[in-house]
Amino acid sequence: MYDKPHLSYADQLAKLESRGLACGDREAGLALLRSVGYYRLSAYVYPFREMLPPSEQCSSSPVSYRAAELRPGVTLDHVRSLLQFDRQLRARLLDGLEVVEVGLKTQVAHVLGERDPLGHLSVDALDGERCAQLRTGLDVTAFDAWLERYNKLQADARHEDYVRHHLVKYGDRLPIWVAIEFLDFGAVIRLYELLDRRDQNRVAAELGVKGGRLLVGWLKALNYLRNTAAHHARLWNRTPTLKVGRFNQAQVGPLLAHAASAPSVDRIYRPIVITAYLTRQIDPSSRWPINLRDVVRKFPAVPYVSPELDMGFPADWTKLEIWRP
Repeated sequence: MYDKPHLSYADQLAKLESRGLACGDREAGLALLRSVGYYRLSAYVYPFREMLPPSEQCSSSPVSYRAAELRPGVTLDHVRSLLQFDRQLRARLLDGLEVVEVGLKTQVAHVLGERDPLGHLSVDALDGERCAQLRTGLDVTAFDAWLERYNKLQADARHEDYVRHHLVKYGDRLPIWVAIEFLDFGAVIRLYELLDRRDQNRVAAELGVKGGRLLVGWLKALNYLRNTAAHHARLWNRTPTLKVGRFNQAQVGPLLAHAASAPSVDRIYRPIVITAYLTRQIDPSSRWPINLRDVVRKFPAVPYVSPELDMGFPADWTKLEIWRP
């Protein structure tokens, strides 16, 4: 039974101070709690908590690896600066993922449309074996699940002028180059996963990747990151649920060779550098990698944490070609 009491903002601030957080300007501390909330702020306080001795750690709960008390010298300004950095990181990441999503939509519509303008509605134009697979834990095929999602998105977009025009003039079966516009990132990835293997590989090649299956895994990881950022959740030191594992260097260009050969780490550098790689393949003039670099280079001067330790960035990462103009 949950029995912790409700705390006023003043009591919340006092609790943080009792654990070793130097708050300084109390009014500023109270204003921060009122604007972001205690538990959101706690996520940015957490990396500064002392580690428990190994004998007191509980392997069944990651939270039990840390004590309630903070390491020496941590201030509310340190926590606030991390929160502000994370906000800038989320905004910049969404910029890059927009390029990836639009580029993917363009290529899927072009390649599938060449095979069959209504290929997204027909198993015959897709990978039949993949379409027939049952969704995990459900008595429904992958294609039927896709079609259900597609029909909902079309219904949601029925008042859009371009949709109404085609419905009136051509009927309710929209060609893929029209339908692609109302698909969200997750739906486009789901359709891409159902493409004929040859079409999958063609799309992947346009994005600088040899092998459609590798790109499917990347896109799912990027969609997880996109949803995290779009819902304003903590991003900077997150351990992604959908991870990007090691991959063959021969499947990518030289800009991504360092990530292919690096040990697998449960940090966000890999999906971020993949975003940088894909943006450059889709739009060689894109400055997104440089803009992202500039955000991370301004990581706040706070103790105990860094992009290398907590985000998985390699040592001397700014010298890598992918982050240079």
